[in-house]
Amino acid sequence: MLCAATAAAQGLAPPPGPADAPPTPAGTRRIRVFPRGDVPVQVQWFPDPNSAQWIAVIDSGVNLIVDGLPQFGSIDVVTDRLVIWTAGLQEPDLTGNRAQDAQVPLEIYMEGNIVFRQGERVIYADRMYYDVINEIGTVLGAEMLTPVRSYEGLLRLRAEVIRQAGHGRYFAQNAFITSSRMGRPGYRIQAGDIYFEDLEFPSIDPFSGQPLVDALTREPVVEHRRLATARNTLLFLGEVPVFYWPVLATDATEPTFYIRNARLKSDRVFGTQILTTWNTYELLGVRHPIEGTEWDTSLDYLSDRGFGHGTTFLYHRDFLGGIPGRTAGLFDYWGIEDHGVDNLGEGRRALAPNKDYRFRLFWQHRQELPGDFRFSAEVGWLSDRNFLEQYFEREWDELKDQTTALELQQTRDNTAWSIMADARLNEFFTQTEWLPRADHFWLGQSIFRDAFTWYEHSSVGYARLRTAAAPTDPADAPWALMPWELASREGERLVTRQEVDYPLQLGPVKVVPYALGELAHWGEDMAGDDLQRAYYQAGLRASMPMWRVNPMAENRLLNVHGLAHKVVFDAELAFAESNRDLTLLPLYDPLDDDSIEALRRHLTSLPPVLSPFDPRSYALRTGMAGWVTAPSTEVADDLLAMRLGMRHRWQTKRGMPGNRRIIDWITLDAGTTWFPEENRDNFGTGVGLVDYDFRWHVGDRLTLVSDGLFDFFDDGQRVLNVGGFLSRPPRGSLYVGMRLLDGPISSSILSMSYTYWMSPKWISSFGTSIDLGGEGNIGQRFTVTRIGESLLISAGFNVDAARNNVGVNLAIEPRFLPKNRLGRVGGARIPVAGAYGLE
Repeated sequence: MLCAATAAAQGLAPPPGPADAPPTPAGTRRIRVFPRGDVPVQVQWFPDPNSAQWIAVIDSGVNLIVDGLPQFGSIDVVTDRLVIWTAGLQEPDLTGNRAQDAQVPLEIYMEGNIVFRQGERVIYADRMYYDVINEIGTVLGAEMLTPVRSYEGLLRLRAEVIRQAGHGRYFAQNAFITSSRMGRPGYRIQAGDIYFEDLEFPSIDPFSGQPLVDALTREPVVEHRRLATARNTLLFLGEVPVFYWPVLATDATEPTFYIRNARLKSDRVFGTQILTTWNTYELLGVRHPIEGTEWDTSLDYLSDRGFGHGTTFLYHRDFLGGIPGRTAGLFDYWGIEDHGVDNLGEGRRALAPNKDYRFRLFWQHRQELPGDFRFSAEVGWLSDRNFLEQYFEREWDELKDQTTALELQQTRDNTAWSIMADARLNEFFTQTEWLPRADHFWLGQSIFRDAFTWYEHSSVGYARLRTAAAPTDPADAPWALMPWELASREGERLVTRQEVDYPLQLGPVKVVPYALGELAHWGEDMAGDDLQRAYYQAGLRASMPMWRVNPMAENRLLNVHGLAHKVVFDAELAFAESNRDLTLLPLYDPLDDDSIEALRRHLTSLPPVLSPFDPRSYALRTGMAGWVTAPSTEVADDLLAMRLGMRHRWQTKRGMPGNRRIIDWITLDAGTTWFPEENRDNFGTGVGLVDYDFRWHVGDRLTLVSDGLFDFFDDGQRVLNVGGFLSRPPRGSLYVGMRLLDGPISSSILSMSYTYWMSPKWISSFGTSIDLGGEGNIGQRFTVTRIGESLLISAGFNVDAARNNVGVNLAIEPRFLPKNRLGRVGGARIPVAGAYGLE
């Protein structure tokens, strides 16, 4: 029996949107067929009366939608020709008006220009067979585009044959993976056989605990974990194989494929450098890495220094060891058998390392625990004093010291307590070992019916100050210990510092009389004797806000629409006395980082009394002893000072009419300190610590800035910065600035940097610094990046005059990398390949 029906006869209309699909009863599914274009659908049914099977043949362009499938809703197929196998006592309904039992067999064969969609997955193919109930099928000439976490574009998988062996399980033969949309991609990962597992699970609302539903399509929101195992894999650049690996196991949501990045550099310090970072999980063939972790391996070649190697393990989880609570940490190790010399700048360009094998081991861990507890741990271990400055200069200059410590802390409302222990592993740094130390804080507590406010910090611990060992290389001179670290000291330290405020509102002026007191005991001072100190500070703080608004202020040139001027005037008078001199104590709590202390030891030898170059005097003059939570307990001494300040804000509105926002147009903060006891407190001058910070946002793209800090005694610091920022995202940015420094060190540094997107395929960046005061050139860097369809190729040079070093570099990165270094050049954001279709 032959039955023929047209789309019009079955009432088939143009396809509605997904949200228009009628609800499907549980345990059933609906089959809907629509024309692919303007030609009506021609359906031929071939029934088998003996087996109750039905076969439909559609040889015109067709769109097939099957709703009500388990887990994730529906499949949507567009193809030139279609064959359907199903069963039933009556002719199946293709209009969707009559539901079909979900257990009835349903198989589909597609041919010609196939687009198969299920969830977020899209498959393009020439021929395809699919069993809906068992979720098995075969795809010939397949190409699949799938989204990837942390990636703007789509990942492309192409294979001669793909077989689906069940829900989310695929086998591919003669396949390659790339993000390029070109027919012959510039790069690809090619394999003989690939096993791909796509684990889908509903996205859960963290607040309600219910599955999330797309508001537009009413389909469940799906999350994926895509795992792939490939054998006999080759990395191709163009048609040239550049890397082979027998087995690759990877999480496809992190599509870095073995190598994270590769760089080629050359300079006078390290020679020719080949620097590579690899995905360790993939190299080891780990199919199921620990969730929330990343593991990398570094393999580096430095022709003038040796072979470098290391590993980095990063973790971020919601629990650890069965204990709930956010947990994050980083383990990083890098070492090298070094056969060169260190170049650390003028006067230190040929320092012989005192160890052949040099390394840095670094670990930081933080874990939130139930009951408002937090556990922290860190390890910082270096092979020698100059390793970090030579190989990881940014960490040496900007990041936290390399220390080893444990801490348990609890914070609730305005109270906190902690207990910690420290150990020094690096003998070439001055550091304090706490064995152990406990602190308690109670801040901003109202007492006596809210009339007074109380602040408290108490600490008890056993401290061991271990001073830095002198360098063994005579070329690493001059070098001298600072006055507070001339000898190692240890002993107990007990201290409590408390403050009581009495806030008053006198008309527009807020006045706060306060009294602060401290009692402290040290087991050993600089002379090795025990020391007790009583310290107090009394004073008055006052502030007065003022404002004025002019809504009629208008200036189209300056983009000003209304103007509000807000200012707060501050003043503080402080009188402090201590029964012990500050210079009697070692600094168990340091003021400077290890890098700053190392610089001081090379620059000058300080006298035992306080001097302008002594960081203790600066901390004291700025009022650190008046802070209950002061970072260094030892800094406290006699002082009489009046501090005056003002904070200005000129605000206006910007944006489209009817949708304007308030912005700070101009800001100016300024302050100064008067020292009545000028000879004792400020090296013979009555006024000091004059500072200001100015910002003028001329437009949304142009900002002028200036700040300064001035002291007026001999060798006092005088710092002035003036500059301007111009930003045109995503086109580029420009900065020009001048820094004037006078005092113990004098310089006049002119700096300029820019990033410019010259064309859709080229970006350049440049930076330079020149000392106009006599030192001359400081350094330059220049980089130009070629934006290819598949690769980012960056080349450039850098000049470091202090180290007499000139270097060149070349870096190549695929554009699919989710964390690529070249993808952001000075704010000029480079989109990933294929993010906006074919380029």
